[in-house]
Amino acid sequence: MPTFSPNTMAIILPLSILFAALLLFGAGLVWARFRDRQTQICLQHERHDQAILDQIEPWAGSRAAAWAWYQTYPIAALGGQAAEQLVAQGRTHDVMVYLDHIRQGGYA
Repeated sequence: MPTFSPNTMAIILPLSILFAALLLFGAGLVWARFRDRQTQICLQHERHDQAILDQIEPWAGSRAAAWAWYQTYPIAALGGQAAEQLVAQGRTHDVMVYLDHIRQGGYA
């Protein structure tokens, strides 16, 4: 291991501490940004879930029945996937259009 003079160590040690602190701070910023983005995505999915459930509930009979339909009913016109799967894929608009079509008397 190389030997450094006390003057060199007096420079290297504070710089290395500063560098480590900057790395930790940067990692914290990256994590906070990721966490905030995930929170936004979850809130957006929740809003979409509620909007769809609000449309389903009147003909499903209850919120629980609407939730069951939302999670399990395969929508043939949208590839046989449940509304929940479609929302998770970012296809909320497709589900809303489908429900609007049904509400106007169209075929399921």
